[in-house]
Amino acid sequence: MVLVGSVDIPLVEVILIFGVVVFILLIESIIIISLLVKQLQKIKNVGMLLERLSQVLLEIKKAEIDELDKLRRK
Repeated sequence: MVLVGSVDIPLVEVILIFGVVVFILLIESIIIISLLVKQLQKIKNVGMLLERLSQVLLEIKKAEIDELDKLRRK
């Protein structure tokens, strides 16, 4: 028993309430971490797609420069 403000509260109930709160916080943190991992994977995919897009744009620019050089030589 714990005496809080002249009110007698059983210690077992206090520990049980703290345990329930900690359990709920643990579940919430696991859910948040899983959502963050999924978002990180999406960001990773977007980064790879942007890298591929920049490579394609560079290839197009090189092809345009080659065509312009061919036209100048003629």
